[in-house]
Amino acid sequence: MGLSMVAGTVQAEYRSWSNTEGVKIEAEFVKAEGESVTLRLRSGKVTTFAQTKLSEADREFIKENGKAAETEAQPAVDPKRRAKWLTKMDKAQDEAKETGLPILVLFTGSTWCGYCIKLEEVVFSEKEFETFANQNLVLLKLDYGPGGSAESRKDEELKKEFKVTGFPSYFLTDASGASLAKSGYYDGINPAKFAEWVGKNAAKK
Repeated sequence: MGLSMVAGTVQAEYRSWSNTEGVKIEAEFVKAEGESVTLRLRSGKVTTFAQTKLSEADREFIKENGKAAETEAQPAVDPKRRAKWLTKMDKAQDEAKETGLPILVLFTGSTWCGYCIKLEEVVFSEKEFETFANQNLVLLKLDYGPGGSAESRKDEELKKEFKVTGFPSYFLTDASGASLAKSGYYDGINPAKFAEWVGKNAAKK
């Protein structure tokens, strides 16, 4: 169940493009960014146009195909990547931007919370989870003291931002910090069920 993105560009066929004045060109769609579109002419020249200068049909084509191009352009995950538990949100967001992977944000109490310790034993310490995380997750662990006390102001702010009311709690987010899903410990959880949860919710991106 892979969540990694595939590197490369979308290979589109040459098609006829028209501007608002009816002038036509043969070109291949490369990418769309903001209000601009980049095309590759048959001569090999790459040029950028304002989408507002194109016909309604062309703008609809860009709308339908632009998202696919964006997804394909995401960086590939290094097959030798080894996911490590980070402790700072900004570091996790930087890695998420570099890899295109979602962030697993774990709020835990590793020295005092029984279910946190159990979750570590049955999921996060397992080789199956490690293998899955290497290609599918950026890992962020925020470890709190007894009663949920935070060691730093930033960790306390994150606990409030994510509305954490109990431990363990874990969230799936993207690089911008948008929350995709939330869960916690439950009887029967294992690496396979955890990976299924990630796969289902990462697809919401």
